[in-house]
Amino acid sequence: MFPVIEEMGGKKVSGHHWYVLCINNTAQRFEALDSLRSKGSIGLIYHANAVMRRIKEAWKLYYDKSRVQIENYEIEIIDAPKQAVRSVHCGFYMLEYLDKWDGVNVPRIRKEDIQKIKKITANKWLNAPFNKNKKWKQQLDSNCPGGK
Repeated sequence: MFPVIEEMGGKKVSGHHWYVLCINNTAQRFEALDSLRSKGSIGLIYHANAVMRRIKEAWKLYYDKSRVQIENYEIEIIDAPKQAVRSVHCGFYMLEYLDKWDGVNVPRIRKEDIQKIKKITANKWLNAPFNKNKKWKQQLDSNCPGGK
């Protein structure tokens, strides 16, 4: 699974946008899950195909002796939950796709879930072993209004 960030510059959407590109070896294809665009999106098809080509090039270079070869895999755009057009939550949708996509069952994400996902993600990252700042809670409390 690959988190992909795309520079977008259109009338409806501009800025950076996250989506997920997966290699599904069982189905022998690439799959794109995007919280903003659907199957017919020319921009998504173009960008996902460009990323897919780069992955195939790297695969040939580093996995040429692998029993799994992906050069004939095509791309399938998966109908995934959508965010509001003007929202900035694509990164949280992307993280949920990465965490829950199993190649068959599309993760269920509703607009109402985003606040909870933000809190869960922050908690996971702050309490993760890679976080070297073990005093994060005290710092957060002392920097927040109403903190201790």
